[in-house]
Amino acid sequence: MIDPPRFEQVASIDSTNAELMRRPFAALPAPPCILLADEQMAGRGRNGRAWLSDVEGSLTMSVAVERSTDGRSLLGLPLVVGVSLAQELAAQGASLMLKWPNDLYRETLQGPAKAGGVLIEVRQFGAVQRIVAGWGLNLRTSAVFDARHTGQATAAVFDGPAPLDRPALARALGVRVAADIERFAREGLEAFLPHWRALDLLANRPIDLLRPDGRREPGVACGVDNQGALVVQFDDGRREHCIGGEVSVRMR
Repeated sequence: MIDPPRFEQVASIDSTNAELMRRPFAALPAPPCILLADEQMAGRGRNGRAWLSDVEGSLTMSVAVERSTDGRSLLGLPLVVGVSLAQELAAQGASLMLKWPNDLYRETLQGPAKAGGVLIEVRQFGAVQRIVAGWGLNLRTSAVFDARHTGQATAAVFDGPAPLDRPALARALGVRVAADIERFAREGLEAFLPHWRALDLLANRPIDLLRPDGRREPGVACGVDNQGALVVQFDDGRREHCIGGEVSVRMR
């Protein structure tokens, strides 16, 4: 059992992830810390993309979990955090799907639209490892930016107002994610894979795989393997197991 997380809220900050990452270490792992920002001035998503936030209708926050280093791989952790957020938000009335490796989506009349995203960062000092999981969520339509600004369709997490106020929702999400990160450290990804697969937005969908060099290859997403890699079937019969950070995916 991990210690109860400490909760902090600030009016404005460059990035909640950056703040938790730069804090000094102690000799032993510290209790988890949840950091909620009313506004982020330099929020980041995957591959350094900017995360657009709205003071009134978005939730931008991070949680830091420290543990003694044991050499266990953290591959698949973005999937775990996605599952954790989707399940906690489902308890609050939201119905979300997960897009590999780190996005939360909602089905709309116009098709799937992005409602949130996750960023995982890790820092180590001596024998202490700090895992920082950050996420941004659109809580209502005033926080939603259209495709002209984001390059993709976006949606709010909830149909109407969030059922909890922002601090209460942030606490619930932070506590859930911190507990699931600790469970992942003990049990690995296997404990979360059935839940991920039940929420997999890409399963059996035609996709385009975007390579770092700009190449775009069409294929079909065939779920994730036991390490959390996306399995893609190409038209020529090839199958590839793709690692997050090495490729990006677009639905067709």
